[in-house]
Amino acid sequence: MLLSGRGSNMTSLVEQADGYRVVLVASDRPDAPGLAWAAERGLPVFALSPKGIGKAAHEAALDRALRAACIEVVALAGYMRLLSPGFVARWHGRILNVHPSLLPRYRGLDTHARAIAAGDVEAGCSVHLVIDELDAGAVLGRARVPILSGDTADTLAARVLVEEHRLYPRILSEYCRAMPTPLDHLRRVALALPHAEERAEEHGGDPVVFVVAGEPFAELRDGRTLRVLAEAGWDSAELADDADWPALEDRIARGWELAAPAGLLEAGGR
Repeated sequence: MLLSGRGSNMTSLVEQADGYRVVLVASDRPDAPGLAWAAERGLPVFALSPKGIGKAAHEAALDRALRAACIEVVALAGYMRLLSPGFVARWHGRILNVHPSLLPRYRGLDTHARAIAAGDVEAGCSVHLVIDELDAGAVLGRARVPILSGDTADTLAARVLVEEHRLYPRILSEYCRAMPTPLDHLRRVALALPHAEERAEEHGGDPVVFVVAGEPFAELRDGRTLRVLAEAGWDSAELADDADWPALEDRIARGWELAAPAGLLEAGGR
């Protein structure tokens, strides 16, 4: 889980974390107050300005930091830089943001002033998936706020922000709980093989081992490290978000074949 930002939405996501765990707080501003706030609470931080190195180098460094921290979901909070299409594609379906309008209305900036000028009776905020079109990803949840007589952009923004602090942690929690984990993927592949069974070891169920006729052929350690039986021993792979599951399926099936008893293979195997 990454929180990339500098403002009060970041603190609400940290303080209301439920169903997700914050493992990195990042910013493009090394002097961002949110970084100091996070560090004081023992959270790992990453800060790098794109000034002097350019957008591509900045995003490459950020991407390395995310993967090193085994990030699964990126939650933007006050992060005002536009992410490149390439970066968004690498994290497809795993970047969320909160926007201060009832999307798809009022994408971009000055949302509160635009809603008042249009004569709207309500405003609000939306949590959405990030795609390479600004504020155009699928909306995961909204919260509505009435526009009162005499409202200014500032007074409306203050009330909408209260709802952002409620909505964003709740939607992020729901989204993270519903996401398939590496273990979910591995179970789908391994348990589809004939006579395969799952065996959780002691000490909190880590590693989770998959066996055929009592012989292990695949296991998952620390929730991310896949080990698969191979001709020369055991091969290991880190299950990043862009893992090549079709190729891994072939390796897991080969591991099953190496562990399966001859009688099962003679009977037709998989």
